[in-house]
Amino acid sequence: MRSVKGFVFVAATTLSLMTGSAAADGFNTDVAPHQWIPGASPEPQKGAGHPLTKEDLETFLDGVMADQLKWQHLAGMTISVVKDGKLLLAKGYGYADVEAQKPVVAEDTLFRPGSTSKLFTWTALMQQVEQGKVDLDADVNKYIKFQIPEKFGGPITVRNLLTHTEGLEDSGFGIVVKKPEKLEPLNKFLAEHMPNRVRPALTDFNGGTQASYSNWGAALAGLIVENVSGVPFDEYIERNIYAPLGMDSSTFREPLPANLAPRMSNGYVFANGAFKKKDFELFHNIAPAGCMSSTSTDMAKFMIAHLQNGEYNGQRILKEETAKLMHKRSLGLNPMISGSALGFYETYVNGYRMISHGGDTGYFHSDMQLLVDENVGIFMSYNTLPSAHIPMRSSVLHAFMDRYFPAKLPQVKAPDDFKSRVARYAGTYSFNRHNYTRIEKVINLFGAVKVVPTDKNTLIVSFGGVEPSTQWVEVKPDVFRELDGDQMIAFAGDENGQAQYIENPLGVPFIGAYRLKWYQNPTLHQLILGFGALCFLIAIGSALRHWRADGQATDGTRMARRTAALNGLLNLAFVAILVVAVSSMEDDGFEWTGTIKLALTLALIAIPFTLGTLYFAARVWRVEPWTRWRRFQYYVIAIMGALVLWSLNFWNLIGYKFT
Repeated sequence: MRSVKGFVFVAATTLSLMTGSAAADGFNTDVAPHQWIPGASPEPQKGAGHPLTKEDLETFLDGVMADQLKWQHLAGMTISVVKDGKLLLAKGYGYADVEAQKPVVAEDTLFRPGSTSKLFTWTALMQQVEQGKVDLDADVNKYIKFQIPEKFGGPITVRNLLTHTEGLEDSGFGIVVKKPEKLEPLNKFLAEHMPNRVRPALTDFNGGTQASYSNWGAALAGLIVENVSGVPFDEYIERNIYAPLGMDSSTFREPLPANLAPRMSNGYVFANGAFKKKDFELFHNIAPAGCMSSTSTDMAKFMIAHLQNGEYNGQRILKEETAKLMHKRSLGLNPMISGSALGFYETYVNGYRMISHGGDTGYFHSDMQLLVDENVGIFMSYNTLPSAHIPMRSSVLHAFMDRYFPAKLPQVKAPDDFKSRVARYAGTYSFNRHNYTRIEKVINLFGAVKVVPTDKNTLIVSFGGVEPSTQWVEVKPDVFRELDGDQMIAFAGDENGQAQYIENPLGVPFIGAYRLKWYQNPTLHQLILGFGALCFLIAIGSALRHWRADGQATDGTRMARRTAALNGLLNLAFVAILVVAVSSMEDDGFEWTGTIKLALTLALIAIPFTLGTLYFAARVWRVEPWTRWRRFQYYVIAIMGALVLWSLNFWNLIGYKFT
């Protein structure tokens, strides 16, 4: 299990890092955002909550966080809440350094917001838009020195970057380094690590199923800011966002500046009953995608600025019309589920609309939620990787909303004719945010999304360990609401009536899931690889058992058995070495190591032995000393060897690429 968990951890860590006039760019933003469908899913009955005062909030959070840190084994966290243009409360809980018993102090301790940092990148990009230096609908190649190849008959636009609709595959391995000297300039890294375009860039932002989260795309947005402004990205942010807002405890720089480094919280993993300290994470220069370090009080200033449409304490970082454009719904794959704004995405709790962005590094987990209409914002960040799936951020958010913005959730009954449509939705899907052309594709071997009908006219959706299974009830054809919650998902079908895509399965509009064909099903490949490994062990055992007798054979038996055994040995060695290499990737800085390359080389060397086993399978039928059972056994070993080769090739483990 360590190898599988290690592989998933590597994937989660590396993948999470997680224009003309702004007012008159001709873009349709008139789609009314709503999570509750009139006439199909009644709106929640909003009630009167507790007064949102500093005293009540502090008492409430003290109780929530005391329980959460203790029972969920979290070293520390920081939180800030703003209201009506002022900081209502900022507080730290737990420890920034467990061993030294150094507490988290909201105004002093730095955390890593992860992909919440992207909001600063998007804000900087929109500054260039309002200055007329960047056109939202222009080809991004206009603003960069290298070129993204033309594909699918259309370019990637700046608007595609802001809505994650570029059509790019995701790529994460190799972006974390252990030593600062290995960090590369932003332009160089992006040019040398360009992901492939795997689908057309979206042009219809009120339909389609093309959105897929991209760290590379967000980093490219930062490069555009750097290129058109003529100022390095981190310096640009310091001049044009940090300085006006008075954010003197924030930086995108890696490693940390000397004046901030002593204030940085450690990152932690809780394992075997103790907290294990982790080093400051260095990311190959994709800083605009999620490399910021900040305090919760500094993040509060940024929240106030956006809640006040670009202004903080008389300083303006965006024109009012630009900020409003950023906050409006700009991407709606389905009008009945949450969409995204420009950079922000929509979240609905208790019927209230928020514009949001979460963020994760390997050890820090953050979230920012802005209730624009209520002029309230909340930021939180944790410094510990959970030992299991724990909804840390969402549980605090929902508790906060239930106390101060409560609502009675409406009960929804599934339509009587749902059974006649259930086959449309059931099946196995895969998140579309993954790599398609390199060996990182193999991550999907462990992450299928399964949709299963129940006898209660609902659907059970399991997310391959990314999120716990949830139950959904249909509120309108193709649209479902979480049975005991307020999230909505929608299915998109083909001309034959079969659902092919799940929109918003994780509550993030630019991460969807597509239906898998039978040969793409991870369960099939797991069976092939598992049974293949058993066959390889049998082949090795048979060769060893008959080693002496086969030494005298002249009828091809010796070569047949030994070829199958060598094929099995090479394949098993490939798996064993790959498991060891992946399990130690954290210590190697998540870089491609010589050990991984050795493992993949063994898979290549095994190819002629696989073909040789198939050749001998045709010959052993005529070998008289072999019984029918022995011949059948050899046939099965040969066929499974070929299927294993096909499976490895399907996951891009044959003919691998590292960049």
